[in-house]
Amino acid sequence: MKVRYIFATLVLAAFFVNCKSADLLTIHYTDQNNNHYTINSRRLKFDPVSEKESSSGTYSGGAPAEISLKKTDFRQISELAEKIMIASEGKNNRREMLTSVLTISGKDKTTSAILKKSEDRSKLETLLQKLRQ
Repeated sequence: MKVRYIFATLVLAAFFVNCKSADLLTIHYTDQNNNHYTINSRRLKFDPVSEKESSSGTYSGGAPAEISLKKTDFRQISELAEKIMIASEGKNNRREMLTSVLTISGKDKTTSAILKKSEDRSKLETLLQKLRQ
C-alpha cells in the first residue's frame, strides 16, 4: 500500500515538474522575411514585418495575430524546435539573406541558432503559418 502511494507521489511530482518546465519555455522564431513569432505553452504571437520595415519596401508579412495554443500544438512546435537546435546541419554563423533565427529560452538556459534552409525549418514554418490562420 505504501509503495503505491510513493509511486503515485513520484508520478505526480514528475508530471508537475514537466508542466512547470513547459510553462517556462519560450520560443522565438524570426523567419527569412523578418516576421517574428513568440511561442509559449499558452499562445502564439505573430508580429509581421511591415512594408516600411522590409528590405524591398514592398513586402508585408500580413496582419498581426495572437492565438491560444493547445498543449499538443505547443508540444509539436517545441519538439521540432529542439530537433532543429540539436541538428548541426543547416546552422549558420552569421545572419545572411534567406536565413532565419531560432531562440529557445528556458528557466536557466537560452540557446540561439541562425538557420539555413532545411526540411525541418520548412516544417516549422508551415506549422506556424497553419496555426496562425
